[in-house]
Amino acid sequence: MKRQDRKQKTQIGNRNAFLWRKIFLVASSIFLASTTPLFPQSSAEEIPYTAEEPPKFFSFSSGDFPVIETPKPQPPKSERKAQTAEELSEIRAYNEKIRLENEIWQQYQKDIERNNKIKSYPKKLLKNADQPRSLFYLYKVKEDSEKYLDTFHGLYARFQTKQGTLASINRISSPDTVKTGTILILPIQQGMYIPKKADSALEILLQKEFAGKISDETKTYEIDGTEFYFIPDMNFSPTIMAFFHDNGMQLPLSKKIVTSEFGYRTSPITGQWKFHAGIDLAAPLGTEVFACKSGTVRTVAFSEIYGNYIVILHNGNTTSLYAHLSKTLVKQGQTVKTGDVIGLVGTTGASTGPHLHFEVRENGTPTDPGKIIKN
Repeated sequence: MKRQDRKQKTQIGNRNAFLWRKIFLVASSIFLASTTPLFPQSSAEEIPYTAEEPPKFFSFSSGDFPVIETPKPQPPKSERKAQTAEELSEIRAYNEKIRLENEIWQQYQKDIERNNKIKSYPKKLLKNADQPRSLFYLYKVKEDSEKYLDTFHGLYARFQTKQGTLASINRISSPDTVKTGTILILPIQQGMYIPKKADSALEILLQKEFAGKISDETKTYEIDGTEFYFIPDMNFSPTIMAFFHDNGMQLPLSKKIVTSEFGYRTSPITGQWKFHAGIDLAAPLGTEVFACKSGTVRTVAFSEIYGNYIVILHNGNTTSLYAHLSKTLVKQGQTVKTGDVIGLVGTTGASTGPHLHFEVRENGTPTDPGKIIKN
């Protein structure tokens, strides 16, 4: 009887041990399932980027951009030079100002560096990348002829931007328009900023050149109410670069024979004392007329005064007008280069004989062409 009891207890103990072992194994598998990833462990570079698609439109006010006071570190003044408590206070205030200015300049340089690093990252790692603190900065051009920091070429080099980037976002139509006092937007992201509404011949050309790269998916920045399409990593093409640097105006005829100067004169048509908004250049009927500078043809038309005439829009809201033509050889919207033949000399409109009436206007105001064209 005792043997049977002992045997029965042994069997029960074995069954219990088996059950506890089974419970332990099940519990262990549940624990491991809860702590083990569903997919095999992988390196950070293999983890897919699953963030939501970033927005395509961003709106900014330039008043919120950090302002760079000087594009170079400034040394502090020594407090030992202070002779009075007032001078010490002034030096400390100056040094604090310099410290803050240097911090912004250093932050700009770091943001440029961060952006350059980000461009080499795979898309799946962008979420964890060290992003620039600000996408845009401001700088007011100051006189600095020694380091050329008051010129377009000196500034784009110093701020490590592409020429096309600095020119397009600031709507600079010619390097000569950048002067002391000009306020520049300095983008961290390099590329072309194409305005939705073109205001100059250069912007019209940019819209045409990058039309194939602009779509509903193109990132758009709005700055102070002006919208720009952003085309990353692009710059001026060689053609646009040449157009951008084409600063001088050339004579629209092969020879310069001025028969009537700019300013007030007695009109040969009415005999009245009247303002003459251009110059008259004598030439035989049918002589070729050249574009005085690269630009976009704005107008090809006829009027009772000008006869057949052409207006070309150049950089910086400058226009040139060619009147009394016997024939026009260009169309509205056409891009022309300096020296292209655009028409032939005639005597149409209010004219007493074959000649070219030539005008140059800056922002709509007549300017003496004789002072600005190259002979």
